Amino acid sequence: MTTIPHTHPSEALVRSGVVGALAARGVVVTSVEVLFDGLEWAVTVSSFPPGLSETDVRVAVWTAVLNYTAVYDVPAPRDGVRISITG
Repeated sequence: MTTIPHTHPSEALVRSGVVGALAARGVVVTSVEVLFDGLEWAVTVSSFPPGLSETDVRVAVWTAVLNYTAVYDVPAPRDGVRISITG
C-alpha cells in the first residue's frame, strides 16, 4: 500500500493534541499519521494503564482524533482511524 503525503497546516497541532490528550490518561502514543490525503488517520499506542481496557483506549483514540480535527478545522477522517496497540 502506498500513501501519498499530504500536509494540512494544522495537522501538526492535531497530532500534538491527540498525543497530549491521551498522555493525560496515561496512554503512550508512538505515532500519529495521516493517510490517503486525510481520509484516514493511524495511531500507534505502545502502552496504557492497567485500569483501561483495550476498548477504552480505542474509544479514547477515536475521540481525541475527532475532537482535535474539529478544533483545528482539519477534515475529519472519513474512512476511519487505524489503531494499533503494540504493548
